[in-house]
Amino acid sequence: MTPAVPLARWWREPWWARLSLVFIVAVFVVLTCWNLSRGGDFSFYEAAARSMSQSWRALFFGAFDPAATVTLDKLSGFAVPQALSIRVFGMSVSAIALPQVIEGVITVVACAVIALRWGGRGAGLVAAAAAASTPIFVSMFAHPMEDGLLTMSLAVAVVWWQRAMLTARWGPLLMAALFVGIGFQAKMMSAWFVLPALIVATLVAVPDRRRALARAGAVTGVSVVVSVAWMVVFALVPAGSRPYVDGSTDDDIFAMVFGYDGLDRLAPGAYPGSVGSSGGAGGVGSTLASVVHALLSPASTGQHGSLPTLSKLVELPLVTQTGWLYPAALAGIVLGLWRYARRPRGRALPSARRVRFALVVAATVWLATAAAVLTVTRVPHTAYVASLGVPMALLTAIAWREGARLLRARNVALRLVLPAVVLVQAGWWAWLIAQALLPSVLLIPAIVVGAAGVLIGFIAALRGRSAPRSLRRAAPLALAIALLCLPVATSLQVLDDARDGSGGDAYVGVTAVGGNRDEVFTVSTPAPWGGHPSLTPALAQLVSLAEKHGGGAEGTPLFVTDSWAISAQIIDATGARVLTDGGYSGHVPVFTADQLAQMVSTGRVHLFAVAYGAPEGDPVREVATGPGCRALTTVTFAPAKEAGDGRPASKATGVTLYDCR
Repeated sequence: MTPAVPLARWWREPWWARLSLVFIVAVFVVLTCWNLSRGGDFSFYEAAARSMSQSWRALFFGAFDPAATVTLDKLSGFAVPQALSIRVFGMSVSAIALPQVIEGVITVVACAVIALRWGGRGAGLVAAAAAASTPIFVSMFAHPMEDGLLTMSLAVAVVWWQRAMLTARWGPLLMAALFVGIGFQAKMMSAWFVLPALIVATLVAVPDRRRALARAGAVTGVSVVVSVAWMVVFALVPAGSRPYVDGSTDDDIFAMVFGYDGLDRLAPGAYPGSVGSSGGAGGVGSTLASVVHALLSPASTGQHGSLPTLSKLVELPLVTQTGWLYPAALAGIVLGLWRYARRPRGRALPSARRVRFALVVAATVWLATAAAVLTVTRVPHTAYVASLGVPMALLTAIAWREGARLLRARNVALRLVLPAVVLVQAGWWAWLIAQALLPSVLLIPAIVVGAAGVLIGFIAALRGRSAPRSLRRAAPLALAIALLCLPVATSLQVLDDARDGSGGDAYVGVTAVGGNRDEVFTVSTPAPWGGHPSLTPALAQLVSLAEKHGGGAEGTPLFVTDSWAISAQIIDATGARVLTDGGYSGHVPVFTADQLAQMVSTGRVHLFAVAYGAPEGDPVREVATGPGCRALTTVTFAPAKEAGDGRPASKATGVTLYDCR
């Protein structure tokens, strides 16, 4: 079938446009790789990636440990590229983080492709630059986090959806649904943020109602099927032949995904079988009442955006990671809808105009859906707001493209639209700069460049066709630079590793609590490769003693522990088989006391590492302190770093090693 609109290709664009895109991507790669070997410090997920790299069984089931006795506390799709990278390059922080850099590059290029097909090479370059300079992207894609694969998958899904609308073919539409499903494997229900956008935009893009409904139903149905397919396969495997499901109290993969990692974020206890539902939560009604109360409460300053508040997305620390382009994105919505929603009286929209209008609708609904969900739920760490990044980059490109078109209008008021958008954004920045605590060495050049761009834009707009041709040609570029100068300056802070985030909480700049503008900005030495995990002296002592007493011999586990804070660091650094009870929350019944006792009696395991403060009834503690067991040593050490995600984490400040023979 002949395409409704010709498909633009980057390789068909002029050399300078292709070179500009390559330059944008290259700068993005430099920024994300600058601290790559320093980019991973959350041992829980690093350990899982290493475990999955050592065993195809662990890889398939998404296991936390090499023995595949318990899964991660979420779907493990995000860790599959990390595990394969470790398998190819060996264990290092850079090997774990490298797949995220690649995912980031694909995301930037996807934004460029979408905007190119919507509004030409200029829009494509602005979209790519907006994505590449989004602060949360620059940090997140440099660290081993699940949000990277999610963001990439949804951006690629929109590329295929747009192609489906342009060509009126089913194949690209099914590819779009496939990538939504891949995003689900990375971060579960967060991938469905884009579905309302694809559904509504499909209904807009396809003029025939029956065909529109069929295509909207197909993209929805296939997305859901692909999303849950692996979960169904997992659930069909007998419990004794697969790992225990973390995040659930009854070994249910659906309770983990839709309860522990889904509805529990909004209404703890809403889904039976999840860890949250076993904690005596007050039920959906009382939880929703609490959410409403929180939304109407004052700002959540100092809560790292974790509480539901209506102003969360304009508060620290979230706003400085995504908020620089809020005015431009809103302008993109207004200008895009204003132009493409209109149609000649008595006539249907031409196909090209309809498809362009549909993309504006898709970006708008996607942004609104993500913002609404993030507002009413807990946002455990800043990388969650990366879900706003792609639609904001696209809407910024739309605002620029429509504004640049209006620069050629006869009406001076229309010519002033884009300069006015940049000026409004500058007013927003005046407040945001004080919150971001940007170092002067980056802030002052950005202000100078931005002011020059605005000045050029206003002069060109006011003079119109009487302005020199060179000025008229330079104005769109100058205004594009003015639109992006502050996000670029903010993102450049990652050159100082003290202002970069971590594998547990990606961010750019100084932290919201305790930061001040006097903190020195220093360009760190590049560290693109390396970062081999190592044991602390205390844990090295524990491992050495366990090996001395037969732990890990002849394929047996090193020991059994009741804290991932102990096992994760050991697996991360050595790849040893360490069995862990309790899961991430510490409340998951991976093993019963009877099962552990049976393992002792059959000689499968005889060493137990019991963390300080293990509660009564803890199976590991119960067996280790029972008859026939003796304490070998007690080791004190600092706990593993937490993800900062607000959920209870398994902490340990010390451990006692027991021998049961």
